Amino acid sequence: VDYKWRSALFKKNEADRMEEEWMARMMGEDPAYARPMDADETKRGPLGNAEKSAVQWLMDVIEEEGKRAKRIAESDGELVRPKDNEEGGPLSDLERRAVQFLADISDSEVERVRSGTVRPKDMNDKSPLGNAEARAVLALQKVIQSEKARMDQSRKRGGEAVRPIDVPGPLGEFERYVGDIIRSERQRVKDRELNEGKLVRPKDASITSGLGEVERKAVEDWETLQNEEKQRLLSLRRFLSERRPMEADRESPLGVTEAFTVALLKGPKLVAKVADRVTELLKSEELETKDLSLTLPPSEDEDINEDTQKRKKKDDQLP
Repeated sequence: VDYKWRSALFKKNEADRMEEEWMARMMGEDPAYARPMDADETKRGPLGNAEKSAVQWLMDVIEEEGKRAKRIAESDGELVRPKDNEEGGPLSDLERRAVQFLADISDSEVERVRSGTVRPKDMNDKSPLGNAEARAVLALQKVIQSEKARMDQSRKRGGEAVRPIDVPGPLGEFERYVGDIIRSERQRVKDRELNEGKLVRPKDASITSGLGEVERKAVEDWETLQNEEKQRLLSLRRFLSERRPMEADRESPLGVTEAFTVALLKGPKLVAKVADRVTELLKSEELETKDLSLTLPPSEDEDINEDTQKRKKKDDQLP
């Protein structure tokens, strides 16, 4: 029952999303979305890609476990391991790799004991353990060779110190990496003095280093994530506005309830505005005589009334 419910839920959500995208494209619009994974491929960022991969993995696991549960039920409760699933899936692939990894180590160790070989890396058919040891030994050999070459250079120079960076090797590469960071930081201090004391970030330093590259990559990823979330916020507003009950079906119970609630919440705001306006009118004072000229000019009706009064006065003055 749980498998059927979860599988149906995923399939229904996917079908609804495909229908919404189809309707939006028919109307010449970009489909609105709420989840990062539902963004268009041109707008989807790292968060959307991560969610899409996780959801797809979870759907595959649910389908795989549903089929395994069905096989267990058909075999009267006999245990069926994920790796025994012929159709495969994320869990079966993971278990197969883990079992194969342990089997390779076990077979190689048994053969090593039989052949009398001391170290795993010396086996003809190396196991994961032998490959790991071989890589570690190779790295140590490079360090030893570079240190021997450095000591030889120091003897030839009469005991003068030779730094690891002066000879090829892993330690020299590490010293070069650290030295670049130190030089870049020193130059960044000078750049700050030339920039009127304003902070100069490692990525903006005139000398690039590993620290600056790391910051530059982090800033680029952060800006990509910000743009992705801004686009999602704009789409989310449209997504929610299109699905509000009072917009979708105002006559439905949810639509009536939302419309009533919105009007009820706007009531105090309207009353507060009316109260502020009444208070402003009560605090107002009459204009003085000198301020009357600053008021609006008289209307046409007032001009007509003034002309009529002047004519009446002239008529009264006539004998």
